[in-house]
Amino acid sequence: MNQYCDTYIKVSRDALTHNAQFFKQISQKKLIAVIKSNAYGHGLLEVANVLEKEADLFAVASLDSAVTLRQAGIKIPILVLNPLNPEYVHQAVKNDLMVTVSNIQDVMNVHDKLKDTDKIVKVHLKIDSGMNRMGLKTKDAYQEVLSFISKSDHIKAIGVYTHFHTPGNKDYSQKQQDVFKDIFHSMPYSFEYVHLCSTNATLNSWDLEESTHVRIGLGLYGLCESSGVIPALSMYSTIMIKKEVLPNEIVGYNANFEADKNTWIGVLPCGYSDGIIRSNVGRKVYVDGHYCEVIGSVCMNSMMVKLPHNSLNHEVQLIGPHVNAIDIAKYLDTISYEVTTILPPHIKRIVI
Repeated sequence: MNQYCDTYIKVSRDALTHNAQFFKQISQKKLIAVIKSNAYGHGLLEVANVLEKEADLFAVASLDSAVTLRQAGIKIPILVLNPLNPEYVHQAVKNDLMVTVSNIQDVMNVHDKLKDTDKIVKVHLKIDSGMNRMGLKTKDAYQEVLSFISKSDHIKAIGVYTHFHTPGNKDYSQKQQDVFKDIFHSMPYSFEYVHLCSTNATLNSWDLEESTHVRIGLGLYGLCESSGVIPALSMYSTIMIKKEVLPNEIVGYNANFEADKNTWIGVLPCGYSDGIIRSNVGRKVYVDGHYCEVIGSVCMNSMMVKLPHNSLNHEVQLIGPHVNAIDIAKYLDTISYEVTTILPPHIKRIVI
């Protein structure tokens, strides 16, 4: 499907490996590599094949992604983070997947689906320590779930975790850490996986002695503001057409750009269907040693950039060392990992 594309993504094997080792080193814990949402846009299988030797476990959002990994030959443990439709629990067992449970109903539903079999599903308990998204909010709820599991022949509790909502805020994070400890210690249980810290929680030192792993997503891809990581993704396109625009001529839809002098432009074969959303107009891309402005309007399948002259080479860096995702995110008033996560699967990923 993407054999003949002129827009493509490069993913650095060395950067991914370096970043994984960096977080293992600073945390002194084993690594859960979060490769949800097509590995934050970097490519699910591309990243999994690079990081399988570095990670102790992969975490994905959906059963579909987990099954895709298994079908591709990935052998290490896999955790599905989102709630599992109990209708699909047999697929989780068949593919040796771990699933998240957030309430007693989750556990009862899974048990009911397996009660007439000899199957066992492995689960991680999610504790809601303050984000109010998913998870067990009280000691009573936690104890109820663990008590049910201890009587079930079909469920094995293998992990427990939570998630910090604002790890850069000391007061919020201390409260969440205290809530987790209070619930976690309310009922003795031996877990193989205890994980609290995401990228920024790890960088802000919110881990506990009781934890066994750090759960790293955006940091694996170099998308956080830390000098210890290296961005792993760069995105390129090609100038397909160069043309000279005369004074008072329009470029793009809605007359968003009108030339005030003779201006060379380049037309690229990518647009908002390729993850370069329309608000990229005005920001810079990098072409042959020059920063060039995106002008006019980003179209569905094309975009235009202003060129200093007509003899530039054709390769255009849309994201990369000269135009990194963090700076793009600041221009777009968003977060760095949205910039990469919205890059669609049809764009070819090349591991270098």
